[in-house]
This record gives sequence, C-alpha cells and structure tokens, in this order.
Amino acid sequence: MNKLLAKKLHYLIKKYQTIIIAKHVFPDWDAQGSALGLANLIQDNYKGKTIYVVGERIDDDSSFPPDQLTLEALGKALLIVVDTANAERIDFENFAGCQEIFKIDHHLVVDDYGNYNLVDDTAIACTQIITLWAEKMKLKISPLAAKNLYKGLVTDSGRFLFSGVNSQTFQAASILMENGVDLHQVQNELYLQDLKVKQWQNYAFNKLVLTPKGVGYIVVGPSDYQPFNLEYDQVKNALYTMSGIKEIKIWFTVIEVDQEFKVSLRSRDYEVNQVARKFNGGGHKLASGAKVKNLAELPQLIKALEALIV
Repeated sequence: MNKLLAKKLHYLIKKYQTIIIAKHVFPDWDAQGSALGLANLIQDNYKGKTIYVVGERIDDDSSFPPDQLTLEALGKALLIVVDTANAERIDFENFAGCQEIFKIDHHLVVDDYGNYNLVDDTAIACTQIITLWAEKMKLKISPLAAKNLYKGLVTDSGRFLFSGVNSQTFQAASILMENGVDLHQVQNELYLQDLKVKQWQNYAFNKLVLTPKGVGYIVVGPSDYQPFNLEYDQVKNALYTMSGIKEIKIWFTVIEVDQEFKVSLRSRDYEVNQVARKFNGGGHKLASGAKVKNLAELPQLIKALEALIV
C-alpha cells in the first residue's frame, strides 16, 4: 500500500466536514461492503462528520442515506469512490461537482479519475485495501464495520479460493475477525437463499450454451427473470452456475437490463480482462465486466474469448 496516499486519505477525511462515498453501478458486496464499512470507520473514528453513501444498495440497508445531500453541500465535500475502475461506472451522477475525489480500488487501472488514486491491483477485494488502511492508521474497527468489510472480502475472494488470494487477504480477514465478525451471521446473510433463487439458477443453467472450445454462456432478458420477481444481484447468480465445471474454461452471462446488455466474464486460467476492454469494460484478469450493444455482437465476443484458449 502506498504510504503517502494512505496518510493523504486520513488527512482528507480529517479536513472535510462532508464526506460522500460512492461505488459502482449494480453493486456487489465488495462495492457495498467497502462503502458501508468505510462509512462506519469514518463515523467511529472521525467525530462530527456528515457522511452520505450514495447509489443503489443490494438490500434494504438504510444507513447513511443520501436524501439530504444538496448541491451546496456537494461543492464542499470530499468524494471517496470505492471499487470502481472507471468514471462512467460511478453510481453518482454529480461526482464531478465535489471539491476533491479520492479513488480506492483494486482493479487494473483504466481511468485515474480521482485527484488521488489509491489502487492496489494485487488485492483480491477493495475491502482488503480499506481494512489494511484502517489497521495502518490504527483506527477502531467496530463489529458492524468489520461485518461489512468481511462480506466484501469473502465474496470477492470466492470464500478465499480464487487465485488472487494472498497473505494480505488472510491478514485482513484476521483483523476483521479479531474485531467481532460473526461468521455464522455472515454465512446466513450472504448464502442462505430463497427457494425462488435456486429455481432461477436451475432455469438459467438450462439455457447454457457451450462452444466446442470450452466457452460457456447464458443469455437472459426480462421475459426470463421477471416471472421470478428477483433483484438484479439475484439474477446475476446465473453466472455462478457455470463455475467449477471442467468442460467450461471461460464462462459469461449476458443480462438485458433497461435495454442494456450487461456482460459478466469469468475464467479459472485465461485473462478475460483483455477481451472485456475491447467490449466497453474491464476488471480483474479472471473476472471482468463488459457491455455489448446488442446480441448481434455476441459472435464477436465469443470469438475473442475462444482466441484466449490454448
């Protein structure tokens, strides 16, 4: 971790009265856990701050509401953006109106949109960076902050099984456990599913197409998922039905949402981020997001992914 940037973040939080925390659109738990966990840390260690967490939430969490955020407050605020590689994915339309922007991220750098950019692409999760930063700054980590941060760590690491997991990942996990994470509670909140979600996963898996070279994909639209009455993060679970299958070397979903075609790419061995960058996206080497304009682009995407397989 860059020591100067770590200290700069500490200094800026102390300096500003109003702090806004943003994350990427359609957040996962690393985005939400980073945003809420950081907000908890600021609330507990930097007294008297006004904190807003903007953008969509995965669940009905109502902490740090953005509803009283005025344009006047915006112009005097520090904006901290977490887990977001490029500016166009920030889930906050007015981000450019903030006084200063501090980016905290773990994706490969595609856009240095912040005035300050604390990026570590060797970290498996953005919450790993925030946890180690809090430890370095000797901050109090409450059980609530620890829970939010741990949720991001455990999900983005694939329960500590993904190849990007390193010693610092376990160091961060140890810090959070020492500060009160209830593993049973986290397990229930993250992985207990409603019956309709499992039914959706079964339905989605039956739409799997597997190419001869080992690219598996599922394409779904509103007519597929709306009858199940799901949130978007539940619809995205279709992606994980293809993991852990020997014959599938690269897998992806295309989900039509609000007339956009959102692509999630995964692989055990091949650097799919190379392809994601060609299709309006980016991310980690083995886990990236992208977009296609329409389904007519699908053959081009498949061809580019198959070219990675040796």
